[in-house]
Amino acid sequence: MANLHTEFCGIPIKNPIGVTSCDFGGHERLLRRCVEQGIGWIIGKTVHEIDGPHRWPRPYFYSLRRFGKDLKDAWVCSQMFHNMPYRKWLNEELPKCLETCQEFDVLFIGSCSGIGADADTWIPFLKDMAAAGVKMVELDTGGPHATFGAVAAHKAVGAPLAMDPDTAYKVTKACVEAVDIPIMFKMTPQCVNMAGVALAVEKAGAAAISANNAFYGCWIDHETGTFFGVPSSMGGLIGRPWQLFSLAKVMEITATVKIPVLGGGGSFTYDDCVRYLMAGCGVAGLCSSVYSRGVGVLEECVNGLAQFMDRKGYSSVDDFRGCVVKQFQYLREWNREAQMAGLTPIIPEFNKDKCTMCGICQKLCPYGAISLKSGSSIPEVNREHCFGCGWCVGHCPQEAIRCVHINTGELIWNGYGTIKDWVK
Repeated sequence: MANLHTEFCGIPIKNPIGVTSCDFGGHERLLRRCVEQGIGWIIGKTVHEIDGPHRWPRPYFYSLRRFGKDLKDAWVCSQMFHNMPYRKWLNEELPKCLETCQEFDVLFIGSCSGIGADADTWIPFLKDMAAAGVKMVELDTGGPHATFGAVAAHKAVGAPLAMDPDTAYKVTKACVEAVDIPIMFKMTPQCVNMAGVALAVEKAGAAAISANNAFYGCWIDHETGTFFGVPSSMGGLIGRPWQLFSLAKVMEITATVKIPVLGGGGSFTYDDCVRYLMAGCGVAGLCSSVYSRGVGVLEECVNGLAQFMDRKGYSSVDDFRGCVVKQFQYLREWNREAQMAGLTPIIPEFNKDKCTMCGICQKLCPYGAISLKSGSSIPEVNREHCFGCGWCVGHCPQEAIRCVHINTGELIWNGYGTIKDWVK
C-alpha cells in the first residue's frame, strides 16, 4: 500500500493533496466539507484590511457551461479577497478552522495581503496568525486583479508586486524577519520573469513558493451583445486546459530554485496532481475543480494518487517527485534538422489490426496528406504532402498510428511520452 505521508517546509502532512486559497478555507463550515475528504492541507481565504476587495459584486460566479461542452469547467469570477471583517475572522472563524484541521490532521496555511510594497501593512497579519497557532502563511499578491481601484493609495495592490523581483524581495524579506513561521510567496501567472521573482524571494528567505494564482479573463454573451457577468477583466478559470500554461510557469520555478513549491492550476483529477508532483512541487492543490465538480473531487484525487502509486510500484511520493525537472529545457535546445528535409523522413505508420478506417486522420490532417481508398485496409500517405507532424497520432481513437523513421522503421513517437531524439 502506497505511503502518501510527506512533508512540506519541514511540516509533516498525511498526503500532498490540498485546496488552495478560496472560499473553502475561509469559513469553518466550508473547510470541514473539504477536510472530511481526506486531504492533507488547506489554505485559508486571503485576509486583508484593504478597502474594496471585501465588497464583492453579487452575483460573482459566472459559469460558461451553457456556451459549449468544452467550457463545462470554465467560468469567470468577480470575487476577490475574504469578505469577512478581519477581526471577526481572526477572533471567531480562525480558531474554529484550526480546531477542525487539528481534528482531521490537516495542515492549515494562512493567507494574507498587505498594500503593495509597504511591508509594514503585511506584518501585523503574520504576527496575529502566528500567535493564533497558524504554522505557515502565504503572501497573496492579488491574483488576477492587478489593482482594485479603491483609492490611489492602493494602486500597487495585486499583481504589480508579484511581477517585480526587487519589490517581491523587499516585502518577503521583511515578512520573513517578522515571524518565526515559514513564509510562502504566491506567484501570479502574468509574471513574465517568473524565474527572476522566484530567485528574489528565495534570496529573501521565503520557505516556499505557491504557483499559480488565477489568470485574467472575461466573456461576451453573444446573444445579448453584452459582457457576461461584470463588464470587466476579472478572474478567469479556464478548467483543465489552464494546466498547460500553469505547469510551464511552475517548471520555470522548480528548475531554478531549491525551495519547495506548492503547485496548482487546472487540477481536476489525480493525474493532474501527479503532474505537479513530477514537475517538482512538494504538494499539489485544487481550487476551481472543487467549485465545478464538488468537494468529492478531493477524495477522488487522494484515492487516485494512492492507486496510481500502487500500480506503478511507488512506495512514497519521493519516488517520482521532480522526475521531469532535469529534463526541462527550452525548445531551441532540442536537436533539429539543420534544414527541414523536402520529404519528411518521419512518417505515420498504420496498424492494420487496429485501424477501422474511420477517416478521422484524413479529416484532420492539416496538410491533406492522408486519404482513404476503396479496397485498402489502411489509409494511404502522400509523401510529398506529409510533414511528419504527428497530428494524426494524437487523434486516432484506436491508437492505430505511430510516427516512424522511413529509412530504419525506428519508432519516433507513439503518442506517449517524449519523442525520440532521432536527429542526434
